[in-house]
Amino acid sequence: MAMEIANNYSNYTANPWAVAGEPVCQKNSSAKAAGTGNFAEAVQGAKNVVHIAPDALFAIHDVKTGESAYIYRSDDYSEDNPVYLVKGTDINGKEYEQTVDVSKVNPNSCSYTEMLALNAHTGDGSASNFMTMAILKDKAGSVSYHEKADYIAMGYALMNDMKTLGNWDGYLRYGKWINDILTFCKGK
Repeated sequence: MAMEIANNYSNYTANPWAVAGEPVCQKNSSAKAAGTGNFAEAVQGAKNVVHIAPDALFAIHDVKTGESAYIYRSDDYSEDNPVYLVKGTDINGKEYEQTVDVSKVNPNSCSYTEMLALNAHTGDGSASNFMTMAILKDKAGSVSYHEKADYIAMGYALMNDMKTLGNWDGYLRYGKWINDILTFCKGK
């Protein structure tokens, strides 16, 4: 299993010294470039590049698809007008911008980008919150960040998985996440 996971990511090069605006992780141009240790060749042939966006409230990148999403508060954001701007790269490598009014998001049928904006609005920005969103994306199995899915049902499925595994911290974390989302949605 560990070897299988390692093989899936062997064609990626990480840059742990990246600063804002520089690539963090890049897909090598070929397995040969990765195997030869020729970093310059690997970077020049990179297809998927992840950038740090220090001013984003929340940022995520799917290494499999090359999609990314950076969540920002819109210029006219207020508690009465909870509008977020989602910028990123779609599955075809094209940049996009999407405005999301989180008061209108239905977590039982929304896109991943809409769920990210809702999560940024209700979440705490912690590493566990980031992991929740990454795991939900993986559990959705959807092809694109823009396909609709039922993220609350997935959250309950994750809670059940944690219960089965006896991971009570995970069970409580997903329960809190669901409660935060539903409390906000009920109050809108």
